[in-house]
Amino acid sequence: MPIKYKIYIFTTVTLLSLLLLANSAVYLLFNKMTTDSELERLQTQAKDMVGTIQPQDNLQQLLTAYLPPNGMIRVIDEDNKLVSNTLTKEIHFQKLPVTYQHGEKAFVREYNGEKFAVVYHPLIWTDGSIVSLEITTSLKQMSENLSALRFVLIGTSLLILIPIILASRTLGNIVLSPIQSLVQTMEEIQKNGRFKKLSLPKSSRDELYIMGKTFNNMMDILRRNFEKQQQFVSDASHELKTPLTVIESYASLLKRWGTKKPEVLEESIEAIHSEAVRMKEMTEQMLMLAQSNEQGDLQEEEVDVVHLVTELSQRLEHAYNRTIKVHKEEENMPIVGDCNKLKQLLIILLDNGLKYSEKHLDVSLHKKPNGVTVSVQDYGIGIPQEDQASIFDRFYRVDKARNRKSGGTGLGLAIAKNIVEAHKGTLTFTSVPGEGSTFTIALPFHINQDTPKKRVKRK
Repeated sequence: MPIKYKIYIFTTVTLLSLLLLANSAVYLLFNKMTTDSELERLQTQAKDMVGTIQPQDNLQQLLTAYLPPNGMIRVIDEDNKLVSNTLTKEIHFQKLPVTYQHGEKAFVREYNGEKFAVVYHPLIWTDGSIVSLEITTSLKQMSENLSALRFVLIGTSLLILIPIILASRTLGNIVLSPIQSLVQTMEEIQKNGRFKKLSLPKSSRDELYIMGKTFNNMMDILRRNFEKQQQFVSDASHELKTPLTVIESYASLLKRWGTKKPEVLEESIEAIHSEAVRMKEMTEQMLMLAQSNEQGDLQEEEVDVVHLVTELSQRLEHAYNRTIKVHKEEENMPIVGDCNKLKQLLIILLDNGLKYSEKHLDVSLHKKPNGVTVSVQDYGIGIPQEDQASIFDRFYRVDKARNRKSGGTGLGLAIAKNIVEAHKGTLTFTSVPGEGSTFTIALPFHINQDTPKKRVKRK
């Protein structure tokens, strides 16, 4: 069953049940109040009669004076016999059963489908015996009033049922309209393969608006991720096309001349090996780049940045036979982060500085109130002004010929930026063409400042 019909049925049945319950309560309350009022009136009348009557009085005449307009008065002895004539203007009252009652009693009696209010009160009769004074009055008028009230309540319920049904339909439409719009939008996305957002009313700020806003935010995230994926696939295809073309060309050359010309054989093998190594490096970096987007995979531990920078600088000095000067304010600057990814980040920046500079590198470490900063400064070719806005893009190269020669893929800075962002830090740079570049990393002490976890110190 569709949700809208469930809402219609549920709201209609609930409101109708509440209405019937309220009408029933009104009916029963009115019935009780009317009946109690009539019995109380008869009890008061009986007490007045008993207080006025004296044994020497003409009791028959006095009783007649108290006769209700639509009722009966009679006196009954202990043997359930009448000791006086029945006083009434209605003949059918005389058919009511004669019953002696001890003490004061008041109740409603039903006889032949008609209700009567009956009150009994003890009385001293002329002969000194104790008899029971019975005063009975018909509740026919009250029954007619109750019937009229019942008719009014039923009619009112039927009239109110119409706006209840309309209100339930309106409520269902209000609730389901955003959901139906959401379903239609999702079906259009599935059919056309295009991202589409919901149009949200500006006046509403309820849960349905929040649902639509969340859906739109999700669409923005999916669109951005899809565009990044498309761009990444396009860039990767473009970058892999060149080494594959080189390998194919040299393989064809080997096929034709490899066995006849040793120099062709040597050149082809060297070229194929070089391009294969570059493809392997590019593939590894693309995998690293994909993994660096998963910030939840960080292995958080305590890392001494000074120790890490000093160790990596010494290794790269030996590897490149170049000088890397480390400037530090303190001997220890511990932070919480992923040690392996931070190593990868520093290697990328140090390696870039060594590739694009023939001079030494300066690495400066500073302790800030909320974290530490690491600056890597080279004195090389620098970055042209027109290229500075794109250096963190994937596969982007400033000097493409030089970068190819050095084996670069254009993924290093993109990976570095993702690692920094995963650690809730920032990566900035300044560069002057012909003078060099400075890349600065700012890292907080804790990735999650509010709830630092227990760490294992990395030495």
